[in-house]
Amino acid sequence: MTIAVFTFSLLGAMALGMPIAFALIVCGVALMHSLDIFDSQIIAQNIINGADSFPLMAVP
Repeated sequence: MTIAVFTFSLLGAMALGMPIAFALIVCGVALMHSLDIFDSQIIAQNIINGADSFPLMAVP
């Protein structure tokens, strides 16, 4: 069941023309919602920590 939610939410978001990074966020949210462990604080914290990565800031 979890593989189906992961696959269909990822492919559905990409079919709508969403960039892959945002499609993975949507996929994670859908998976957390289906497993009943949804917490918006976890999502916000991971997005902020991911954007604060030094190697990602050094790419441009």
